[in-house]
Amino acid sequence: MHTRSFTITVIALSLTFYSCGSQSGQEESIQVSEKNSDPGTLFLSQKQFETMKMTWGSLARQEFSEELALQGAVKIPVEGMQEITPFYGGYVSGLSLIEGQEVRKGQVLFYLESPEFVKLQQDYLEAASQLDYLKAEYERQKTLFAEQISAEKNYLKANSDYQATLAKAAALRQQLKMIQINVDQLSPESIRSKVPVVSPINGFVQEVFVVPGAYLAASGKAMSLLNKEHLHIELIVFEKDASKMKVGQAVKINFPDQPGKVMDAEIHVIGQAIDAQRQLNVHADMVDKVAESSLVPGMYLEARVQLEPIEGFALPETAVGEENGKNYILVLVSEENGGFALKKVEVDTGEVQHGLVHVKPHSEIGPDQKILTKGIFNLL
Repeated sequence: MHTRSFTITVIALSLTFYSCGSQSGQEESIQVSEKNSDPGTLFLSQKQFETMKMTWGSLARQEFSEELALQGAVKIPVEGMQEITPFYGGYVSGLSLIEGQEVRKGQVLFYLESPEFVKLQQDYLEAASQLDYLKAEYERQKTLFAEQISAEKNYLKANSDYQATLAKAAALRQQLKMIQINVDQLSPESIRSKVPVVSPINGFVQEVFVVPGAYLAASGKAMSLLNKEHLHIELIVFEKDASKMKVGQAVKINFPDQPGKVMDAEIHVIGQAIDAQRQLNVHADMVDKVAESSLVPGMYLEARVQLEPIEGFALPETAVGEENGKNYILVLVSEENGGFALKKVEVDTGEVQHGLVHVKPHSEIGPDQKILTKGIFNLL
């Protein structure tokens, strides 16, 4: 039989009020025996058990919610992003917005000035002024043709002129509406060369691409706006884990730059195709809308997705020790000679919840067998 020793040293300190002080200590050697016949069995004395404040326990059945660790970022849905591009080109004026500034729906962002705006208003007024005459002529020719007083071609010509001008006026009305000109208030005296460009959403200025005095071409990008009223979490899932994703799964969100801060989310939309990088995009919505308002688009985050719970054996984390890269627990085999015979049993470990770890023993362990739940780190 050979032994390997683990030493616990207890030093007693005594202080004296009437002298400089003295120190005395006692050392007690505690040895754990390992039998040559079975290198996987250890012998622990009752005194060692009590001195190291060890405890017993047993396997218990418990549900573990397996977690999948993912990475992602805070994103704004497409409906919350808006690019400001004009329908007609013009020179920029009245622009004073900067990045990050709040804007409201209908607010004037800047003005565009162009002779083309003058021409559109002129064309509309001319077409609108002809409508009354052309309509009257059309009605007159219709009556004459019905009474066979006028030729059919005169009736058709009057109808064609009236319908063409009516269509032209309607088209010009819509074009003027697109550049924020109210035709109901338009008159020759109110024709203007400068029109406003307004915000279509409530939000913030993300980026400005033009400066006052610059010519902005039709469909040119003037600025981009963001609406933060709704943010979502975009997670990246690798192909091997794609089948584990389900709508409604709970997600725990934390941010590396904000230790200890955890937020709750729920999977809302799952991508239906694996991309070229063999990944799947999964979208989750924040549960707490107040907490959501504190997020900033583009923030990097880490997430833990709660998968379907599984049932298994549970032990306190302190019951599992590591030796040579493998995990073990110590199971009581017998009580003899005022001590305990312990057998090392290799286990695989899984999820950890509330101080309990999911263990899968490599050999069968009875539900009533005692397992060392505290002190294993002194023995392995």
